[in-house]
Amino acid sequence: MPTTSTNLSVSHFNYSIAIFHTHLHGPMYVMLCNLIMCDLFGSTAVMPRLMADFFVDVKVISFAACIIQAFFIHMYYLAGQLVLAAMALDRYVAICNPLRYNTIMTPRMVVKLCSIAWAGAFIMVVILLSTTINLKKCKSLVVHAYCFNGALFVLACGDYTANNIYGLFITYFPSTLSISAIVFTYTKILIACFFKAQANAKSKALQTCASHLTVYVIFETTLLFSIMALRFPNINPTLTKIFGTVMITVPPCLNPLIYGINTKEIRNTVLKHLKKKITSS
Repeated sequence: MPTTSTNLSVSHFNYSIAIFHTHLHGPMYVMLCNLIMCDLFGSTAVMPRLMADFFVDVKVISFAACIIQAFFIHMYYLAGQLVLAAMALDRYVAICNPLRYNTIMTPRMVVKLCSIAWAGAFIMVVILLSTTINLKKCKSLVVHAYCFNGALFVLACGDYTANNIYGLFITYFPSTLSISAIVFTYTKILIACFFKAQANAKSKALQTCASHLTVYVIFETTLLFSIMALRFPNINPTLTKIFGTVMITVPPCLNPLIYGINTKEIRNTVLKHLKKKITSS
């Protein structure tokens, strides 16, 4: 239970810092809040239930609860990938077109990018789970640590090939999209830094991108190992469960810490807030 409460507390604290301090209402911080919301979706969908299962011998979950858990888990990794792609675009504009940044990244554009990320993820997940719900079930044992589409459609007794193909599509399409966005934007950023910018501008630009790139690499690495483990479950079932749980727990724990430590504005605001709390107490 401490892991769950710590994870939620850190995420909620960072979210509150960004919401209640007006100087943190820039495009990057708004997108960071969206990323934290993705983290909360994933961690709250899995960890409370996982912790509760430790205290019972027979682990039972209703089909409706299983669908809800699967919905939030798929929203977590799909919306997370799309939000990270939008954040890459924001860093690209900030570094490669700094004079036009406020003109391009207007509040309307930020809302549009975040809405596309959430709406795109929502539509893909609803279509995916709708097809799974309509399959005729003849099995009831979920062999994984939590519910997701791959664990649900194998409970069907008919042909679920179409569902499997669509599941693969929404797994690899957002990943391909986000990787393409990262490669494109960071190639442009590196060119701008090493061929056009001054030394101090290079340092500042690379420092700005460090948090985003670190978070992205952690997210994609845990997702990759989780997918590989799920695609080859017979190799080691326990390892499959571990990798699946790591994908949901590790990024939400690390993301607020990485951004909180590496981002100067957030770090200074948090320290100022804590000093004020200590002084008042």
